[in-house]
Amino acid sequence: MSADSDCDELSQDGLSRLGDCEVCAANKALYTCPKCEVKTCCLNCVRIHKKELECDGIRDRTKFIRMKDFTDTDLLSDYRLLEECARFVWGVKRDDKKRFTRIDKDLPIHLFKLKMAARQRGIVLQFLAQNFTRHKNNTTRYNYKSNLINWRVEWIFPNVDKEPLKYVDEKCPEQKKLSHLLDKYINCDVPFEGSKSLSFYKAAGISGLKILLKAEKVKGSAKKFFELDPSESLAENLSGKCIVEFPIIFIVLKDHAYNFEIITPEDEFEEIEANKLVKEIKQDNHSVNGINNEEKYIKENHRKRPRELLTEKIAKEKRMALEKEIKEERKKKPKNLLFTTGYSSEESLEDSDNESETEKS
Repeated sequence: MSADSDCDELSQDGLSRLGDCEVCAANKALYTCPKCEVKTCCLNCVRIHKKELECDGIRDRTKFIRMKDFTDTDLLSDYRLLEECARFVWGVKRDDKKRFTRIDKDLPIHLFKLKMAARQRGIVLQFLAQNFTRHKNNTTRYNYKSNLINWRVEWIFPNVDKEPLKYVDEKCPEQKKLSHLLDKYINCDVPFEGSKSLSFYKAAGISGLKILLKAEKVKGSAKKFFELDPSESLAENLSGKCIVEFPIIFIVLKDHAYNFEIITPEDEFEEIEANKLVKEIKQDNHSVNGINNEEKYIKENHRKRPRELLTEKIAKEKRMALEKEIKEERKKKPKNLLFTTGYSSEESLEDSDNESETEKS
């Protein structure tokens, strides 16, 4: 038998070791997917398995491996992964844009004045880091001479034929009513971009709409909204709420309001965020009309204690019942009467020696 035939047999054994192709089952498998370990025979089968299983073919470097299957190659892969993580952290520390956040860096004077002015109105205003797009787009400004805040407001109209429409007002005076601010979109006769899509809103009018403010710093805030009053001013509607950079307001038809989870302003901030806000008040208290503002703010925004969840209540009751059973079992245990006296044998000997010395004297 020649050497070529031996090589052919070895190659056939190697191919048969993978088995049949798991996609077409017509040919022997030639490749194994690094991620999902699916056996394939050709490029078409590879593409089919990626499309059906939504697999990107990239090996999962954090996948669990049993100790008996752990090899030197896996050890080297883990070591290189740790090196990449260390390089990433080092790169972030050197990057000035990613190095600082609003938590450990002082605000510029114009943002600090804006924050204090909002706090006097009962609004908790927070800012993102400098490299965030939402912060770069924010045009909210505080006019110190007139003591007025001009808010940047994003209006979102979700009840349209296609994708939701978004309009931006760069400067909305806080003293204006919401109904007046919305007139140029709902009651305006002059056509503008997307005005035809707002036909349902124009037919319903202000009375047939619900104005919802996207909630911030509330548990599950991604799906929760505050209902605003169109007859009140923008400042009155934002009072008692937390705003990140600028308000995002949804205009919804009343018939479609069931798709939105509407909450009341009395819903508490998350406990951690509430503690941070109280600390901020204490730090900035010297610049906001003394201690009375701090006490007033805490009363307005933290009137209730955090509500106890039902799961926490059940867990507490089970823990109390378990402690009660342990105490009852301890009472049932027999006591060792040999060591129930209040003093030891050494103490009794010392006491007897002292008594004998007093008698001799």
